[in-house]
Amino acid sequence: MRNTFIVMFLFLLVAGACKDESSDLGDQYFRNGQYKEAVAAYTEYLTLEPTHIKSLYNRGRAYEELGQHDKALADFHKIIKEDPLNVNAYLSITSDYYYRQQDYENTVFYADKTLKLNENNPVAHTLKGKAYQKLGKLNEALAAYNAAISVDKEYADAYLSRALLRIHLKQTSRACADLTMAKSLGAKSAADVMGKYCK
Repeated sequence: MRNTFIVMFLFLLVAGACKDESSDLGDQYFRNGQYKEAVAAYTEYLTLEPTHIKSLYNRGRAYEELGQHDKALADFHKIIKEDPLNVNAYLSITSDYYYRQQDYENTVFYADKTLKLNENNPVAHTLKGKAYQKLGKLNEALAAYNAAISVDKEYADAYLSRALLRIHLKQTSRACADLTMAKSLGAKSAADVMGKYCK
């Protein structure tokens, strides 16, 4: 009986170590841009731990990198089922699925869900603004960009997005001020837009 217990204990110890190695290996593959291998490693790990949030999220991100957005969406929804307060999963659904699919109503819907969990998320505010802008709701878009900047004064994409809206609204001097700020914060496309509109 004692030998059986020792064998079972050793088996569980080895199995646990293998599980962790699969997840760590997935992380390593992801960092190296080997997304197919990362998916395989995370999938192997998830057969043993099907609700492991970090592995589900990272596999979803690997699927995104492979252009397999429906599979990524499925992983993000599994995360929300297990962890309804997971801001990263909501944000990934917002940006990497619905906005990419040009489904702007759902982009706003999931951005709002993200903001209910974290009202100080500049990415969610900016995505909401971009979606509103695509829907032609320009006042709402401007309010969303302003909210993004108010919570993070160094979020370049919010300045760039607001600048593009202001160009559309013929507010060139304000747009140029935003473009200058976006450029100083590292937005690479800001210089090109400045060259066209800020002379």
